[in-house]
Amino acid sequence: MKLLYALVSDIHANYFALESAIGVIKKRKADKILVAGDICGKGPNPFDVLEILKSSKCIAVKGNSDIKFLSSRIAKESLSSRQKKLIKWLASLPAISLVDEKILLCHGSPLNITDYIYPSITKGALLKKISGYESKTRIVATGHSHIPFVKRIGKILVVNGGSVGKPIDGDPRGSLAFIRADGNSLKGEIVRFDYNIEALVNILRKMDYSKKTIDSYKKGLRNGRG
Repeated sequence: MKLLYALVSDIHANYFALESAIGVIKKRKADKILVAGDICGKGPNPFDVLEILKSSKCIAVKGNSDIKFLSSRIAKESLSSRQKKLIKWLASLPAISLVDEKILLCHGSPLNITDYIYPSITKGALLKKISGYESKTRIVATGHSHIPFVKRIGKILVVNGGSVGKPIDGDPRGSLAFIRADGNSLKGEIVRFDYNIEALVNILRKMDYSKKTIDSYKKGLRNGRG
């Protein structure tokens, strides 16, 4: 059975980037959307982002920024009934999900939500991180590092789609991944896409975000400096 999965992660409440990402996903006609956490936190539009994802019927897990967001003032005070439902949906997300009995979906790694799986990971290190899941796992779909990559390690395909909403690799465009599963054939692809950064910047300025933070979006760098 042929299936095309779209993997998105680290949206960080960037509505404009997610809107463009969904457009790319629809154009590719992905069968399922996987979300590897950090949906909220840091960005200006958490509820709009939650609305898009909840309505997309995606398969999602929590990230560390989501946990922080759930305990923040924004997620607790003066919420509308719609916002309360979105918060409840975010809170209900698991930390790990085994999708279609072959894709291990997590934010960091099964060891910890804040653990990292880097492109340099070795087979031995990967097997330690997915201990208990290795017999079923054919694909590890992860996020957290904001570093997009596809790497085959033995029989396992490791895919990090990078960051939809807050890239840090010097390319300000959003990043996501597609995973094609066709029987025993597995392929991953990183896709970069443009979004309306100026619209985002205008909102950030109105909300008194620092120049350093705004520059980080414009330059695609962690702290806005090259």
